[in-house]
Amino acid sequence: MVDIMVSDFRKGRYNLMKIYVGIDIAKLNHFAAAISQDGEIIIEPFKFTNDADGFQLLVSKLESFDKNSIIIGLESTAHYGDNLVRYLVAEFYQVCVLNPIKTCQMRKNNIRKTKTDKVDTYVIAKTLMMQDDLRFISFYDLDMMDLSKYSIMSTLPWYHIHEIIAPNILFVLRDSRN
Repeated sequence: MVDIMVSDFRKGRYNLMKIYVGIDIAKLNHFAAAISQDGEIIIEPFKFTNDADGFQLLVSKLESFDKNSIIIGLESTAHYGDNLVRYLVAEFYQVCVLNPIKTCQMRKNNIRKTKTDKVDTYVIAKTLMMQDDLRFISFYDLDMMDLSKYSIMSTLPWYHIHEIIAPNILFVLRDSRN
C-alpha cells in the first residue's frame, strides 16, 4: 500500500486514492467539501452559487484531481440540485444522489450533534465512503428525469405548456386539439 499524504494531492500524486466530495444542496447556495478515502480533509467546505458561475467554481476546485478518482455525492432534495447534477454528469464526473435517510443515520453517529451546511458536507462525503455499492447518475437517468417532468405537463391545458418549456428544448409540443 502506498502512503499518500494530503499535501501530495495538491502536488498531483493522488491517482491511487478515491476522493469523496460531499455537497449540501440548497435553493440559492450550495456547500461542498472533499475528503480522501482515509478521511483526511482535502478541500475545506466552501460556498458556491446554484448557477453556472457557482458550478464552474466547484469544478475549478476539483480540476487538480483525476476525474476517475472523484466521487461526488449529494442528498436528494427535490429539484434544487437537478441543474448541478446535469452539469457534473455532462462534465463526466461520477455523481451519486443519496437518500437522506442514509445521511441522517451517519449524522446520528456524529459525536457533535450539530447540523450546519459545512458539517453536512463532511457527513455526505463520509456517507459516500461507507457505501458498499454506489449507483452513479447516467445520461439515461437524466433523460428519464426530463421525461417524468414533461409527463406532468401533459395534464396541463395545451395553452399553458408554451409558458413552461424553455426555448432551447429540442422537441416541439403540438396543440393536442389538431
